[in-house]
Amino acid sequence: MSKRVGILVGGGDVPGLNMCLKSLVYRLIDEGFEPVGIRKGWEGLIRYDYHDPTTYGDNFIELNKQMVRPIDRTPGSFLHSSRVNPLATRQKFIPQSVRQAGRATQDMTGHIKEVVERLGYKALIVIGDDDVLRYAAHLSAEGVPVIAIPKTIHNNIFGTDYTIGFSTGLARGVAFIHELRSLAGSREQAVVVETFRVNSGLSTLMVGFLAGVDRVIIPEVPYDPEKLALMVQRDKGLNPSNYAVVLVNDGASIVEEKVLKYTPHLSPQSQSLVLQQMTEHQAEAAHETDFSLDEVVETGTSLAGSGMVVAELMAHLTGDEVFHQSLTYLLRTGPPDGQDLLGATNFAIRAARLLAQGKFGRMTAYRQRYNLTDVDLQVVTQGVNGVNVDTMYNVDEYKPKVDLIWATTD
Repeated sequence: MSKRVGILVGGGDVPGLNMCLKSLVYRLIDEGFEPVGIRKGWEGLIRYDYHDPTTYGDNFIELNKQMVRPIDRTPGSFLHSSRVNPLATRQKFIPQSVRQAGRATQDMTGHIKEVVERLGYKALIVIGDDDVLRYAAHLSAEGVPVIAIPKTIHNNIFGTDYTIGFSTGLARGVAFIHELRSLAGSREQAVVVETFRVNSGLSTLMVGFLAGVDRVIIPEVPYDPEKLALMVQRDKGLNPSNYAVVLVNDGASIVEEKVLKYTPHLSPQSQSLVLQQMTEHQAEAAHETDFSLDEVVETGTSLAGSGMVVAELMAHLTGDEVFHQSLTYLLRTGPPDGQDLLGATNFAIRAARLLAQGKFGRMTAYRQRYNLTDVDLQVVTQGVNGVNVDTMYNVDEYKPKVDLIWATTD
């Protein structure tokens, strides 16, 4: 019976990730398995051409204890990572031997299943975020033996109350905001801090609550620029140092009835972002105004963040300078805190135990009622951990509304 186990990492880097990899490799070897690292997540399985053995070394690495011994001391991913979508893979990632002419993208599930079988893996252990684990669940349903470990600073994976990286991201977010306060105070300005490009505002709301910011804008509740600007002006006036802090989830959007009114006042970068968020009805209405969507598309600028949009609108409405700071990548770096070190290690041990017991199609998890456990991997397809607006968010004030708070809305 094969003892080879493939390990891959997908999605954004998080603190604690390499600790999980190290712990997993150590435990698998102690259990008698042969861990093989798959480079760059799903991309490694996709790029491997089993018709050409020379492609193996570019995509796989045989792992041992000596190799991973120091990796827990550094951020990032030792195996590297990517966000390639196997269900719609662009041609540049696909080996020539399996490329289908005339198609921009391909579903590479069949190819991945063939690679896993040809390489003789007993199982795949997938460490990933929401998108990565959704595909892992798809692969599991296709008959591939999969064990999943959740990691993301967003903590939005359905089925677990904790994901690797969340605790450190939370602490770093609070610390960075407090550091920015001195700058905002000395300049007597409002500062817009941007976090997390994701469809859930849960982690942003918790950072805002713990850092004591004045307003928090989340994707679950579109904001009114005029209302927000008035609130922030009031917040500044009530602060003896005459500054205010607004925390914005990069995914937040303007209320529908105000989109067309304010988009022309934005920079081309910010207009591009708003354009992506427009509904079909809004886009049709925009073409009937002096605001040219075609010109925005033709600028070719990269998307700005939602925080930049908020900062520009506040400056336009108040006439005061507003500075904007994005923390997204900073939150993904740095040494993991105690919770993420412990969580990463425990998830690795649990995953190795599931493998030894032959329990596939499972995801390691922390649940409030059960502590360290594992759940059916298919649960990740049922939704995301997001903000329960009724109990956790003051819609009228754009503020957290919490008493006892935990990392899930369950």
